[in-house]
Amino acid sequence: MNDPLLDDTVQARMQGVRSEIDHDLEDVSASARSMVDWKHYVKVYPWVCLGTAAALGFLIAPKRSTVVHAELPTPADPAKAGPPVANAAPAATTTFARGVFDALVGAVAGIAVREAIAYVSQNTERLLGLTGDAATNHHDSNYTS
Repeated sequence: MNDPLLDDTVQARMQGVRSEIDHDLEDVSASARSMVDWKHYVKVYPWVCLGTAAALGFLIAPKRSTVVHAELPTPADPAKAGPPVANAAPAATTTFARGVFDALVGAVAGIAVREAIAYVSQNTERLLGLTGDAATNHHDSNYTS
């Protein structure tokens, strides 16, 4: 009943099935990794990604607000109109753009100040006119006058 040739054949077939399962599992794992990676989609579908990004940017960006014009009184009847409005409310887009501009100016100013401080600290002796051997020799222990 136990045929050794049949047992070896079944074991070999089972080993083949196991290796196929391992190989398929590795393929599924690699496919799942590429499905989650956004860079894969940008490489494969660059125009679709560009269109999607443009559409999202259009939907996320704040809408232009309507400009409110103050009704100015006519010269014939200034008393009924009330006091004139000097400044209308700022538009949301203008406020957002102003905030972005202020942030950029602040960042550039901060970088400029840090670089200026670094330059001055590195070149203090040269800026104060203490260049040459006289500026460094007074710190040496072997210095004799």
